Amino acid sequence: MSHAKLSASGIDMSTFPHSRRSVNLVRFCRRPGYESLDDAFAANFAFRDAQSRVSFLKNYRSAPGPDECFSHYEIDARLLFEKLLGMELEYPGQPLESRRHQQLYNSMNYYRSHIEEVFAHTGSRPLPPIEGHCFMHFPAPDRLSIRYELQNRCATEVAVRLRWFSVPHRGLGCSATGRENGFRFEHTARVTDKYGAAAALEAVAAPVPFVWRQGKFRSPWIVRCLRGGATQTFSFRIEFGIGRDRPRVLAPQREKTLRQAIGETEQAYARLPALPEEHRQFERLVLNAAGTLRTLRYRDLDLKGREVCTVHAGKCGVAATWFWDQAFSLLGLGLFGDVEAARGTAQLLLDGIQADGTPPLYYCGGKYQVRYQQPILAWGLGQYLALRPDRALLRRAYEPLARYVRHWLTACDLNGNGLAEYPKGMTCWDDALRWQEGFPLTVAEGDNWWRHAWGAMRPEQFENVDTNTHLYLECRTLAGFAGALGREEEREEWRQRAAKLRRLIQNRLYDRTTGIYQDRGIRDGRFTGMITPACFMPIYAGIAPREVAVRLCREYLLAPTRFYTEFPFPTLDRSHPAFRSGGWLYAHPDFPGALVPQAYWIGRAWPHVSFWMVGALQQAGLTAEADQAALRVLDMMSRTEAIYECYDSVTGYGSGHPEFAWSAAAALALAYRLYRDPPAVGTDQFVNRNASR
Repeated sequence: MSHAKLSASGIDMSTFPHSRRSVNLVRFCRRPGYESLDDAFAANFAFRDAQSRVSFLKNYRSAPGPDECFSHYEIDARLLFEKLLGMELEYPGQPLESRRHQQLYNSMNYYRSHIEEVFAHTGSRPLPPIEGHCFMHFPAPDRLSIRYELQNRCATEVAVRLRWFSVPHRGLGCSATGRENGFRFEHTARVTDKYGAAAALEAVAAPVPFVWRQGKFRSPWIVRCLRGGATQTFSFRIEFGIGRDRPRVLAPQREKTLRQAIGETEQAYARLPALPEEHRQFERLVLNAAGTLRTLRYRDLDLKGREVCTVHAGKCGVAATWFWDQAFSLLGLGLFGDVEAARGTAQLLLDGIQADGTPPLYYCGGKYQVRYQQPILAWGLGQYLALRPDRALLRRAYEPLARYVRHWLTACDLNGNGLAEYPKGMTCWDDALRWQEGFPLTVAEGDNWWRHAWGAMRPEQFENVDTNTHLYLECRTLAGFAGALGREEEREEWRQRAAKLRRLIQNRLYDRTTGIYQDRGIRDGRFTGMITPACFMPIYAGIAPREVAVRLCREYLLAPTRFYTEFPFPTLDRSHPAFRSGGWLYAHPDFPGALVPQAYWIGRAWPHVSFWMVGALQQAGLTAEADQAALRVLDMMSRTEAIYECYDSVTGYGSGHPEFAWSAAAALALAYRLYRDPPAVGTDQFVNRNASR
């Protein structure tokens, strides 16, 4: 089918040039179980428009219609339907010999506003002249529109025999009712708690009855005759309910929303600035990244019950507003000016900062989970405000940000020397070896590796480089905020705090024996010897002296045997014996269905970390090398159809969750070379952009 027309809707896609070029950016196929939360979860799904809590996948070579319908509960998802609404098609009177070789061919086009499926029969001669199309989009939250169109491509009349079917997932228990015009289905599932999910389907215009039999809904066969060149359309509406929600009786509704959905996505694409000349080849990746951030938008309710548009980290298992994920994602939102989502995301995170300054881990389902992640919210918001000045948001954000940074600088400094340690309950760098108490991790010559006990992860026993560097950047950014607000005394206070951190990082976390920044134990003062991207954050932040920065970049970041892998830069030195470039996700026996990362932070490449490392090269004065590294990262990300949470640093294959917010933001930030922009390290140029707005 030509993408120039969506004939069933009458929409001329040539009027939406960006959306037309973004087609087929994501392919929805089931992934192997070892990349999933469990065997029922398909890792590569992404379509959820109009803030619906339902997503779809494409099951390869299945019958026409939406496959694998998922319901969302809290931050996880399980199947509601295996096949939401499929169609069977036959030709009355067709000879058996002709029918025997006939096969159904179908393909899907994935726009960021809707899904379009094309299907036809192949294999027989002559070919059946009927071509089918199925259009899916969300006209409202939790309400899906599905429209089938059959078109006779020949000049003579053709009779068709067709019916629809649906295969629900029974869950822990279900209730299924066929109706004279559709069906209703409810089931009970369990993620962290039991919850209910339901769906009600109705046909638009002519009624289509369904009956429930042997675990499947079916409609009776109907026969239609299509004149030469004629089109026959069948439309359905489905309403979903999650938890306490129940599907309502659907009122008739004219379907004008598809044009609106495409138009809104097109406007978001159009707000993107022009790409640098050397990055024009990555236009599809950039559209993919912007579209990914849009499909991760979600309308949540804050603690007062007010509607807030936010951005989730991902679709399943992480479908919530996370602290450091969304702090980084603000860069991407700033580039295409998604003011609504940026303000809502910032509001939820800022409201979650406790009275004593303790930050939230994430917000989901009307409640906060309070634990610690890397302190980058002021930096991320500063990045956004440098791109999209917003004085009201600046005033709103300053006090809670100042409170949380002061908390880090005092409550998280266990030995009182001015450097912070990671508190218990940290939830980032999940399976990293940096904070194992049994150092050293390398095995001495002649020892058996299995006799060397690494101990447990104890992040509170280490002063680590990246956390303190992030805090330095937070102080620098808050100095800019205070200056923009005319609070000169506080501006000077933050400058002094930043200067103190700079001295401490240089004096205590720089190992003069090895010549590299490293994490350090607070009990014995030993450096860990673990070389990770954290070691180079002082370069990014402008703390490292130029000669040190250049030497470390050339010796480590640009060395293929260290960090300059096919997908730079891995989260552990490639020469370390514990380095693993990929890894997988699996379900732990004690926690069925729970995501357990393997090799998350011992060798995979994370695009947002790669952005900081490219920035380190830039800060070291190695501009050509920084641009080349950015090209390599963008090239690897453009080879996969989804934008993944992380990547195999050697092969470049996507790992973890697909459709991930901070990876999409990193792709945009690299494509537009934000690593070259001074506000990336919190300079006071920020003040000039916001003081008068």
